[in-house]
Amino acid sequence: MYIKVFFLTRKIELCLLFIRFTITIYILSHSTQLYAGSWTAIPSLQLQEIYSDNIELLPPGREKGALVTVVSPGISARYISPKSTLNLDYRMQNIYNSGGDDGLRIANQLQYNSHNTFVRNLLFLDSQSSISQQNFNNNRLAVDNIAGSGDTTTVTTFGLSPYITPHFGSFANGLFRVNFNTITTGISADEGTATDTINLEEIVQLNSGPDFKRISWALSFNNNENLRSGGDDVKFQSSNAIIRAYLHRKFNIFAQAGHSNNSFRSNTDSSNNGFFYTFGAQWIPSQRFNIEAGYGNNRFVTVNIAPIRRVNWSTTYRNRDIGLNAGETWQSTLSYRTRRSIWSLTHNNDTTTTQQILLELRPFTITDPFGNPILDPVSKQPVLFATFLPTFTNEVIVRRLWNFSVAYNTGKSTISASAFNERRVFQVSGNKETVRGLNASWIWRFASRTSAYVTPRWQQIDRAVSALNPIPVKDHRYDFAIGVNRTITNRMNASLEFRHINQSSDLESNEYRENRATASVNMRF
Repeated sequence: MYIKVFFLTRKIELCLLFIRFTITIYILSHSTQLYAGSWTAIPSLQLQEIYSDNIELLPPGREKGALVTVVSPGISARYISPKSTLNLDYRMQNIYNSGGDDGLRIANQLQYNSHNTFVRNLLFLDSQSSISQQNFNNNRLAVDNIAGSGDTTTVTTFGLSPYITPHFGSFANGLFRVNFNTITTGISADEGTATDTINLEEIVQLNSGPDFKRISWALSFNNNENLRSGGDDVKFQSSNAIIRAYLHRKFNIFAQAGHSNNSFRSNTDSSNNGFFYTFGAQWIPSQRFNIEAGYGNNRFVTVNIAPIRRVNWSTTYRNRDIGLNAGETWQSTLSYRTRRSIWSLTHNNDTTTTQQILLELRPFTITDPFGNPILDPVSKQPVLFATFLPTFTNEVIVRRLWNFSVAYNTGKSTISASAFNERRVFQVSGNKETVRGLNASWIWRFASRTSAYVTPRWQQIDRAVSALNPIPVKDHRYDFAIGVNRTITNRMNASLEFRHINQSSDLESNEYRENRATASVNMRF
């Protein structure tokens, strides 16, 4: 125990020294480039008056109505220079009477990222941070900060990522990156909850350069450690080497070997440590079709098809004896584009943690298939709550997920729909969790400054209440909103919306119904 505490203390000291060093470089860099770039800052203000007939999301028969006032100042800032870019979105929600008790609650939301070049083509620094509110009681789901039973928490992330890309003449090119991230969940450090985490990752990559004509090679190493304030630490580590010989422009052979060394508590066979090897070949008969296959203790087959110009389909079947996601897995990505529509179908398998999913959330930069930001129809602000999150836990999670989406754009309407299904297995308790859902929206711009919208949603969650009670509890949530938006000026718009949410559950305490009417005014300055 003493040895673990000693090494953890040394890692924290090194992390703090690393933070001080990178922040110092960051400040010095921006102080010299401040006048060489351009800033754009747009302040905003949102005013909302909301009536909810079930402000605490209580079961039927216990509802309490309330009138809620929300004042939300915010700012969007952008900075661009020859060596740096910065994007920042911030909003502060001041919510009066959200619990029906005349109280004032403040909720901060932030999305920030930057990229900085210190030495061209060599030394870089990325940084990111976010603040959002999420459900930690995943049975009775709140969809925002307006109504709820107090089962939400503020999640804060911060990350720095310095890296270098050395070039060894025409012999090889490299990448050496260090990712330092903190995830703060705001939940007490009890065993079984997703506690605060320091994430330290080292990435090393070397690839052959132009000197190699008929032969190419690549080396990689990845070490990802999650240091928890409560519960066991988690480590994912892998190394890999591959050499490829091009016998013909349409045919090549390869040999691959590596080592997997992962460390986390698990009562399943989803991961195996040790050495792995694969021997195989790739055939590329045309630009529209190629196939690659490898045999060894890690076997796979990958097929890429592009039958027409706007269709791309890639599918990989794996059967691994060594590494994460051991056993049979599938991965597939299908995309189809027309002039007015975009279709997408994906299936994937991965091994992750709740903290890693929280770190990857980008609430202010979610986009639809056309690249437009996905905003709440009323507030015109990003949708910050992720209702698909797994149960907050320190366990490692093995996931299988698929998603289908389609978006169609006409002159006056945008119609979109999506469906998803995600299966999770928690590696210590063995609990299983399934989330599936359907989402749709129709936005109709029936006048030059006025549009109407309809957004129906459905989501079902099957999850075990606890390790002591592994029998799944099923929750169904129906969410329907209809409203109208009116653009008053280029910097002001107003909205009216009616929303109905109905959640049914095997547990009576998780059931609730809410009807809500919202009037909003949004201003930019």
